[in-house]
Amino acid sequence: MAGSRLEKIGTIFTRNSGLLQSTALKWEDRPLWYDVYATFPPLDIPKIKRPELNIKLRHIFYEEDKVRS
Repeated sequence: MAGSRLEKIGTIFTRNSGLLQSTALKWEDRPLWYDVYATFPPLDIPKIKRPELNIKLRHIFYEEDKVRS
């Protein structure tokens, strides 16, 4: 069975940009977030294979947690 290539081809922004350039998507019908993303692009381009962050997580317990358990 073939795997889904939906998330591997490009970001949602690049896919929407391609649709706008090919006029498959009208400029008036673009998503609301498109202009904001174009004006303020993220520092790190979102990718599927991103290295994991080495952040140590703290276990936080509250008094309510002890009562509920």
